[in-house]
Amino acid sequence: MKQFFGKRSRNALGLVLLISLSIHIVAVIIFGTIKFVTEQLREEPELQAVEIAPPTPEPPRSTVNVEQRTKSTPPPRLQTIVVNNPTEMDIPELNIDVNVDTSSVVSRDAGSFGGGGLKGVRNMAVSANLFGMQISSSGLGVVLDISGSAHAHLDKAITEIDSNFPTAYIILVVGCGMTETDGTNRKDSPPGKPRVVEYNQRGSNEKYDKLSRSGPAQMEQFFRKIGAKRSEELRKYFTRRDNLYFLYGGDIVAANYAFEYLIKQNVDTIYWFADFADRVDKPVIEKLTKELQRNSIKAFAHNFMGRPVRPDVVEMTDATGGKSIALIPGQDKKK
Repeated sequence: MKQFFGKRSRNALGLVLLISLSIHIVAVIIFGTIKFVTEQLREEPELQAVEIAPPTPEPPRSTVNVEQRTKSTPPPRLQTIVVNNPTEMDIPELNIDVNVDTSSVVSRDAGSFGGGGLKGVRNMAVSANLFGMQISSSGLGVVLDISGSAHAHLDKAITEIDSNFPTAYIILVVGCGMTETDGTNRKDSPPGKPRVVEYNQRGSNEKYDKLSRSGPAQMEQFFRKIGAKRSEELRKYFTRRDNLYFLYGGDIVAANYAFEYLIKQNVDTIYWFADFADRVDKPVIEKLTKELQRNSIKAFAHNFMGRPVRPDVVEMTDATGGKSIALIPGQDKKK
């Protein structure tokens, strides 16, 4: 009995030890497996560097300031165009069938052949020689004596003026005085206060246009003196020319009314072509001189008879920065 229990106890103990060892081995295997898996999970995957192309830069945008652009590109300045026009010789006749080149004049729609030039606008400055006087002007006004003494020189004067300043204002005046008048000075003059009217309008009653001292009557006498062919050319030309006027009504000798009209047209220069044989009242010319100075208008005086310009007119031209000359058109010497 004792032998039986001793042997059996040893077998049970061995079995227990065997089972315990097996459990430990399994535990070790399980623990090892868990540890291995855990360590693998903890390891971070190695990232590979990827080259990324740099972005293409956009072209720089223009950021020019308007003020900077204005300063860097100043507006073009007006240029003076010099017209070489010999005046110390006979002036060729005006060809009515040939268009006048007005490319040197801006701000007007056309030249002297009826294109409807704009009033009151000064143009690009043009420099030209009028019977020995160098005149630079961007807006020329002309006071043209058309009395009998001027008839021998009118054709040359008109050709000279229009070949250089085709859009100039021309006012036809019977004489060259300067007076204040209420329109009752002369019985043989058109009625009313002196006024400037367009060449084709004239007065309201044709009988006054035929009076000896009226502008239309004086022009009619001039046309008859220059021959039928030339007369026909100029008649047609005058009816089509822009900015051509008569001083009409009252004492039409009073050229100061023509000056005042030109001042209102914003001219910068006035060329006076006359014989300076009529009366000039000192208060009138002094007042006119101040108006010319105030408006920065230069006055030029040309005595077509070759005699000296009267002193009071010379004072006016000098005061305004202009000039006075005595020269018979077509002659090469001043007297």
